[in-house]
Amino acid sequence: MATFTGQLRANEIFGALFNMIISQQVFADNIKDNDNLQLVDRARTDGSMYGDTKLYYSTDILKSHAWGADAEATNLLKTARPKAPKVQAIHIDIFRQIDLTVDNYLSKRAWIDEGAFSSFTAVMLGWIRETKKVYDLTTYNAFLGTAESEAARASEGINLSGAANRGQTIAKALADLMDDMEDVGRDFNDYNHLRSYSRSEIQVIWNNKYRNEITKLDLPIIFHKDGVVEKLADDKLNSRFFGTVNTTAGTTGATNTTVRSLIENDYEVASAAADPRAELNEDGDYIVHVFGGDLLPNSVDYEANETYTVDDTIICKVLVKLPPYMSGFEVATSFFNPKALNENHYLTWGHNTLEYLKNYPLITVRETVTEETPDTPTEGE
Repeated sequence: MATFTGQLRANEIFGALFNMIISQQVFADNIKDNDNLQLVDRARTDGSMYGDTKLYYSTDILKSHAWGADAEATNLLKTARPKAPKVQAIHIDIFRQIDLTVDNYLSKRAWIDEGAFSSFTAVMLGWIRETKKVYDLTTYNAFLGTAESEAARASEGINLSGAANRGQTIAKALADLMDDMEDVGRDFNDYNHLRSYSRSEIQVIWNNKYRNEITKLDLPIIFHKDGVVEKLADDKLNSRFFGTVNTTAGTTGATNTTVRSLIENDYEVASAAADPRAELNEDGDYIVHVFGGDLLPNSVDYEANETYTVDDTIICKVLVKLPPYMSGFEVATSFFNPKALNENHYLTWGHNTLEYLKNYPLITVRETVTEETPDTPTEGE
């Protein structure tokens, strides 16, 4: 049916009368709790209204040397300081606010009764918290799906070309990777500090397309599938969140299907026809509002480090500690405007610029393809 324009329908018997509205229902089941929310919720760490920084210290192993018995007496006063620790600072430096104006007078005239009006107002007030929930999960998920460390083994490739069972090939490669992570080594953290990691603390964040392929296509054909793929029950993200950050400014194509936003942002388009999401603002401009993970409009400019290009080859992220999501404060305020007879509601909060912890692994696992080498023609061909 077409959008309601306010036109009542003429009565079938008395043409001068119009049929009345029976009821008005406002949909309230908009944002559901799901697996995607669990990641950002588990990553939360409390900040404080005093100060703005958390410091994370990473230290390296000591060393031993041959003991010289009595000859060691001359070394009694020699100092043996440890190497200076590496220090990473996480700052609360991003502040956001959600605004909403409601009233209890003129807007009531648009509703059939108090129940319908109260339902609408309750839903709109509920959207304040729902909007923050969407901001948190999309911002965090877009960061997690695109972040890459600078460790020696920040990226791992799995060659699936010609694999009879891709799930088993992925399973073996991940098992080998986790064996290496359990061993003592320096390759998996940015500081090159000596570390080993327990299998129980290793986490896999799956690209949902790869996990679905394993669970719905590969595993059902294996008679005994218990334990075939370790960590298969771990978390997953929608494939749209995996990609590579665009570190330089650019412009989306005429038909953009791959460039997505890392952050909540606005983009101006030429007209309402240019993008179905476009809305006219107070200045007469057509604006497309996006959250993290949303596609940018066609043919718009974007700044460096604000977008990413989707990478369909990313199978999963392997890590030990989720990047922290630190809250500085969160406060809900409101005031009644006696002149305009309306109420302004605000939700204001702060959080840190998202960073992975350099003391821990953050490994991007990708599907690789072996390019076929063309046959060398024999003499006379």
